[in-house]
Amino acid sequence: MENISRKERTGHKYIPGTANEVERQHVNEHESLQQLQRHALNGRREEFFTLLDSLNLSKDKRNDFLELTNME
Repeated sequence: MENISRKERTGHKYIPGTANEVERQHVNEHESLQQLQRHALNGRREEFFTLLDSLNLSKDKRNDFLELTNME
C-alpha cells in the first residue's frame, strides 16, 4: 500500500512549504499559529499581541486566530 503521508518518488522527497507561494504562506501561518498558541497557553499577552500585530493577516483570519487561542 502506498504511504500517502509522504509523497515520494524515486530520487525525490517532497518537503512541505517548498512547492508554491500559497503553500509557503500556509506553512508560515501554521507555524505562527503554533507560536501564538504557546504564548496564549503561557499567559504571555504582550508577546501574543506583538506577534499577532506583526503578521499580515486579514481581519477575518486575525479574528480566527483570536478565537482559536481564546485571546481577547
